[in-house]
Amino acid sequence: MERPVGETKHREIEYSPLPSQREFHRSAARFKGFSGPIGSGKSQALCHEAIRLSYLNPGRQGLIGAPTYTAIRASASGGVLTIYSRSMGTDGNLITIETSPNTTNLTIQTSGATLTGGVDGSWLTDLQAVPRLNRAARDWGQSFFTAINGYGLDGVASFSMELANGDPLASTGIAQRYPDQVAVELNTPSLQTNFSPTSAAFWQQVYLDMATILVAAGMRPYLQFGEVQWWYKPDDGSGMPFYDAYTTSTFQAQYGQALTVITTNTIDPTTVPNEVVFLPGLIGAFTSQIMAFVRATYPTCRFEVLYPTDVNSTPFNKLINYPTGEWTPAILDCRKTESFGFTLERDLDLSATTIATGTALGFPPSQRSHLVGISDPTTAWLKEAMLAKGAGFESVVLFALDQFCLIGYELPLSTGMRRSMQLG
Repeated sequence: MERPVGETKHREIEYSPLPSQREFHRSAARFKGFSGPIGSGKSQALCHEAIRLSYLNPGRQGLIGAPTYTAIRASASGGVLTIYSRSMGTDGNLITIETSPNTTNLTIQTSGATLTGGVDGSWLTDLQAVPRLNRAARDWGQSFFTAINGYGLDGVASFSMELANGDPLASTGIAQRYPDQVAVELNTPSLQTNFSPTSAAFWQQVYLDMATILVAAGMRPYLQFGEVQWWYKPDDGSGMPFYDAYTTSTFQAQYGQALTVITTNTIDPTTVPNEVVFLPGLIGAFTSQIMAFVRATYPTCRFEVLYPTDVNSTPFNKLINYPTGEWTPAILDCRKTESFGFTLERDLDLSATTIATGTALGFPPSQRSHLVGISDPTTAWLKEAMLAKGAGFESVVLFALDQFCLIGYELPLSTGMRRSMQLG
């Protein structure tokens, strides 16, 4: 349908930018970028920026590009051009093939509408590689810690027992295992590793690698045992995760009997007295070995533990996941607590109990920290953070930066509103 001459048609696009997107649009820098996690609004911000610039520069040509050429590579042999995907596995099968029209001198035949033959392999973490951290992790880590050091901030690098692409085979010997010998695999996705010498040999090098990165960033290294724990519950239905070969054989040798098959984390700990002494002892020996290994290279390296109270709320879990002899104020620089479950349940009383747990263990406020989950803006996470700050802790940490940016919390954080009135 033809439009009358001289008529102007207006089209409107509804767009309410997030605070991070608004800041990007307002930047007057000649070169600027927008980065963030999945769902942070990168694509939307860049599309609207392109539209905005087209209005600001009428009649001018512009270019919108994407590095699609890096998705493939090709080789020619005679009259055959073979195209390969650079994406690993079945992702490459999604690349479509289109051709120009045939001419009198050239006829093009394709093997299909898309590339084919990509197969997802079983990718496993190399337990012997040195350094253990890959190049991307090392480069990103050094860049990050160099930046925060430049702002005069301290930083802690954390590792849990979770290992992405860990080998679950019993013969490899690094997985925590349920009584039915199923490896403990989590939905992160990752493998929950055990406290065997094989596992310790892998992890001690990981911690040393990170200490080296922190030193290169100009910092005194500070490392965290982030939930270095037995997995908290019998997820596969057969029992708790203590039944890898190293744990069971070591218990047998030490006590002259088999490790009791414990099917629930609600068991009365007095009914398994040997187990509640032995199991935390393996954790303590594991962390002690790592500290000694790292300090052989960096004697002033600091260490803290992250201890979650919500998943260790049963009397049994409280005992098996806290080695009291090795996690003391004299050995650790800091004891950090967290209880995301209590935060999401909106139970400030339990959160306050978590914050107070270090007192009975002899940790002064200067050696305590608290980690607060901020993923749900409707919870009382800010009040929880203020409780920890009011206790005079070394630090209060918000988890995590990507969620902070995605939700768009504003800085500085509110210190809370108070109102008084007289009644009667």
